[in-house]
Amino acid sequence: MEIQFLGGAEQVGSLGMVLRDGTQKVLFDYGMTPSDPPEYPLPVPSGVSHCFLSHCHLDHSGMAPAATRGPHTQMVTTDLTRTVAELLLMDSLKIARAERYPEPFSYKELKSWTSKTVGMRRKESFKVNDVEVDLTSAGHVPGAAMFRWRGSKDLIFTGDVHTRPTHLVQGAEPLEADILVMESTYAGREHPDRAEEDDRFRKEVETIVGGGGQVIVPAFAVGRTQEILMTLAECNYDIWVDGMGRAVNEIYLDNPSYLRDPRALRRAIESAYIVEAPYERETALSEAEVIVTTGGMLDGGPVLHYLKALHRNPKNALFLVGFQVDGSNGRQLLDSGAITFDERTLRPKLQIKTFDFSSHAGHSDLVGLAKAVRPKTIVLMHGDHREALAEELRKEFQVLMPMNGETLTV
Repeated sequence: MEIQFLGGAEQVGSLGMVLRDGTQKVLFDYGMTPSDPPEYPLPVPSGVSHCFLSHCHLDHSGMAPAATRGPHTQMVTTDLTRTVAELLLMDSLKIARAERYPEPFSYKELKSWTSKTVGMRRKESFKVNDVEVDLTSAGHVPGAAMFRWRGSKDLIFTGDVHTRPTHLVQGAEPLEADILVMESTYAGREHPDRAEEDDRFRKEVETIVGGGGQVIVPAFAVGRTQEILMTLAECNYDIWVDGMGRAVNEIYLDNPSYLRDPRALRRAIESAYIVEAPYERETALSEAEVIVTTGGMLDGGPVLHYLKALHRNPKNALFLVGFQVDGSNGRQLLDSGAITFDERTLRPKLQIKTFDFSSHAGHSDLVGLAKAVRPKTIVLMHGDHREALAEELRKEFQVLMPMNGETLTV
């Protein structure tokens, strides 16, 4: 059995892994890195029969239509991931055209991908010739799955994983296997207690709103927008929601089996006001106490409209609730206190606060996941600090850390 990473081995982004098992050749995930300009994985080798997509985030799904260019290549994922990924992929093409990046696939290929994608339910198995592939929940975001390949050896590919429950989803449900191919995004780092972080977030909102200010919360459309709404659901603020999160809200409500508490999500969404059209943004600016909007790293989306309008008032605040990657406007703001858009550099006077609502497992949770799977060999991927996790795991397991393009026998 051989594996080869086309991207995402030693860094977060552009994840893709080819598995060769006897005569079988399949692909797990095929993403891109939404940097400026975007970065892409190595090309898919010929002969790949299936691609298994763990979840919808673009660093895992962003090149999926290119993975199914072959006339007989099929995509397998959960039905919810297929729906949300199509929304994100369509948006990524719009961004490529607006920013004049080379388009990595066409609208025609995106539509072809949709027709070639098999949508599975949460805990089903898929057969590739004589090999069973089991799906099990990865936590992380609704619809996210880990895959267990039951070939010459049992191999689990985690995609992104979170082992603890959040407002939105239950934690991952690991299966036993001989080989564990595991993400390591938060190797060497722990998350704060989630209930305590929720409380801190609510108290900070109360402080800003009580002082006569407004809070802007840039939030990723998938998962984070919904988590923020559920965190504030019982607080009785005037909350307005703008951006792609609105569409994802409706998709999630239409797929309640993937949610930890569908009724709680519905209550949270229905207690907020929705910006249905651009002209309603002025109403939101005059009436909202909290504005939850895309984009999460300040690189585009309605958040820039709200930031432009509210940045001069030190009573207002910007609450960053997602990781800000190097090169993003959000990272620039944190590092320098300035942000650049519309060919202008602003130094906002509003308050800037950060919160950890990560949907990834922390270091100790990754160790716990490994022990639950009970593999003989662990392959660490999708992380900038894999060595920190490898050092601890080597006390019990064989640990491998391949580089992009390297072929590894497992």
